[in-house]
Amino acid sequence: MSSPTTEEFTLLGLKPEVPPSWLEAHTLELSTYVGISVLLLGTLIYLLRRKRVTHANPALAFRQQMSAARAAGQAHLCQLSASALRSYIAAIAADAPAGLTTQELSAVIIHSPILSTSADPILRVLRAADRVKFAGELSDHEEVARLAEEAFARLELARQALWREVAP
Repeated sequence: MSSPTTEEFTLLGLKPEVPPSWLEAHTLELSTYVGISVLLLGTLIYLLRRKRVTHANPALAFRQQMSAARAAGQAHLCQLSASALRSYIAAIAADAPAGLTTQELSAVIIHSPILSTSADPILRVLRAADRVKFAGELSDHEEVARLAEEAFARLELARQALWREVAP
C-alpha cells in the first residue's frame, strides 16, 4: 500500500496547440495586398498629375517665334531669328540638338540630307548671329530675318518631300 504522502502522478501529455489568430495566419497576404494597393495608387496619382506632352507643330512654333522676334524690335531680331531657326532645326532633325555650337551644327548640317538642302542660308544666319553676339558687330537684322525665313521655307519643302518619299 502506498503512503498518503507519496502519490503517483501521471503525465497527461502536451496541451493541444492553440491555432494562430486570423491576423497572424494571413499577415503575408495582407502585407502583399497593401503593398500592391499603395503601388497602384501611387501610379494612378502619378499618371493623373503628370503634364501631358503636346507635340507641337515645329513650323507653327517657328512662325510664332519669328513674329515675336519682329515685335521685339531691331535690336534683338538677329539673335531671336537665329534662336527660332535653331529651335526649328532641333525639332526636325534628331542629330542636331539645340545646344550645339555653330561650328558643331554646321558639321551636322553638311552631313544631314534634310539640312544640307538649305545649308547656305542657315549658316549665314547662324554666323551673323554669332558676329552680333560675340563681336558686337552691327548687321542688317532684316536681312538675317529674311535669310532665316528662307532657310525655314527650304527646310520645310525638304522635310515634306522626305515625308512623301517615306509615306506609303
